[in-house]
Amino acid sequence: MRHPINIYILAITLLVLPPSSSWAEEKSAGFEIAIAPFLPVKTLVQNYAPLRDYLQNRLHQPVTIISATDYKTYYKHIEKREYAIIITTASSAYLAWTESGYIPLLRPVINTSPVLVIRKDHPDLQLNDLRGKALAMSDATAIVSMQGEQILREAGLKPGHDVTIKNMQNHAVAVNHVIAGEVAAAIVSDRAIQQMPASIRDKIKIIYTWDKIAAPGIVYLGSPNLPREKLEQIKIAILEFAQQSTEGIKLMNNMGYGGLVPVGGDELRLLQPYGVLLKKAIASEP
Repeated sequence: MRHPINIYILAITLLVLPPSSSWAEEKSAGFEIAIAPFLPVKTLVQNYAPLRDYLQNRLHQPVTIISATDYKTYYKHIEKREYAIIITTASSAYLAWTESGYIPLLRPVINTSPVLVIRKDHPDLQLNDLRGKALAMSDATAIVSMQGEQILREAGLKPGHDVTIKNMQNHAVAVNHVIAGEVAAAIVSDRAIQQMPASIRDKIKIIYTWDKIAAPGIVYLGSPNLPREKLEQIKIAILEFAQQSTEGIKLMNNMGYGGLVPVGGDELRLLQPYGVLLKKAIASEP
């Protein structure tokens, strides 16, 4: 017959022992979704809050939306594989995939295009009218800024010579410079504009859209440090959110993305020219 003291000690031991490691990790381990800083961090966190809430309920794990102070810092974190899930620009997605091993997951149904915007109360102008004026763009490493310089060259304008380029922290800052009258116009992402507060959108107008080489405004990728089954689980949950939930469908429409679809390496290879330009731009920055 087992001694009562032994039974008591066994009971205490079972109470203080932690649950199995796999169970504990499954229940407590969360992950971060790092979004490229194409808008202010506060706006990004606000816009993507429905996705965060859905994933937390669906996967039963804490999810945090984060960004970085600037593009270069953001790219450096990707190089070091410090982000679990990234929602990044097309050019950055190419480098994350080819050089850091990130796994392509999803992209928007509708691509993004650079647009020329001016103040709503100003008369329309042509690209040639920008000669001798200042033009705002987002960070120089942003794909839309690279496309913006191409737009100017195609119009016979030499960036930095015929037109003064003012690169800003993000698309919202560039647009605010237009509203404040500090620049004549800005070339920014049409999808980024849709994600700005109405108080900003109501003060500008789009007078030119360049759809020559539309590209995904963002790409979702997962860290190679995460187990493949975990990445697949997250991918499926994000797709469910975007395609089936009321909140997700509303968010995708508000952002102008029209939903999300799987993306693979074949599509990302088409972005190689922008990936090369991005790498040069990062290397040239102090």
